[in-house]
Amino acid sequence: MDVLYEIKQKYSTFSIKEKIIAEYILNSKNSINNISITELAKAIGTSSSTLTRFSKKINCESFVDMKMKLNSNNSNLTHKKGNDSLFSAVYNYYSEVIEKSNELLDKKLILKIVQKILKAKKIYIYGVGSSGLTAQEFMQRLLRMGFNVSSISDSHMMIINSAIVSSEDLVIGISISGETKEVVNALRICQKNKAKIIAVTSFPKSSITKYANDIISICNSDFINKKNFINTQFSTMYLFDLISTILLEDPELNKKMQTTIDAILK
Repeated sequence: MDVLYEIKQKYSTFSIKEKIIAEYILNSKNSINNISITELAKAIGTSSSTLTRFSKKINCESFVDMKMKLNSNNSNLTHKKGNDSLFSAVYNYYSEVIEKSNELLDKKLILKIVQKILKAKKIYIYGVGSSGLTAQEFMQRLLRMGFNVSSISDSHMMIINSAIVSSEDLVIGISISGETKEVVNALRICQKNKAKIIAVTSFPKSSITKYANDIISICNSDFINKKNFINTQFSTMYLFDLISTILLEDPELNKKMQTTIDAILK
């Protein structure tokens, strides 16, 4: 069993104390093997009983069992260490994000999403903050392929738009946490209007997924490195790069994309 995968999948269901434990394990997985339950409890300000309950919540028999399974996971990891320079560190972080992203992606689901994009009358992409910027980037790509598409990052416009979508429309909601209030509320209204909904999130059991027909799980870079400035949207862009590449296999879409490139260059 992959303990780290279990933690990531269940993260949104954890209590505040459990999230502290989860973040410590995800960010310090290599040091867990050399620490006792009492030492860890003291280090993160919790109790031994809480650590035991947490272990059982992620399908381990005990704290010791969790440590053994973590150690087994760690022994199978093959990170590119290089030297200790910042260049190597950032390279390794992004390499791991791509590796984890690729592991999470369901190829059949991605092809299903591509078909939904091709068949949609209108495509709307919702996202707030950095997710909004990613939504805008994907919108521009689809627009240049000739799709009828809009990206929306303003909360009021999101609600207005969600009230007028139809069953022929496709809505893509982006929220790494799966709990972005504006996106969750908008998708709830979209569901009432019977729009086809795709949720892009790192937490498949989060609020955003309650209203989605399809859920695409992506890697959360915070789980790989939370201390440094690592782009949290990197795995989302990896997903959209993949979808864009598949779409551009269509000669007609590729031709439209090239036409827009030529127009920009003139």
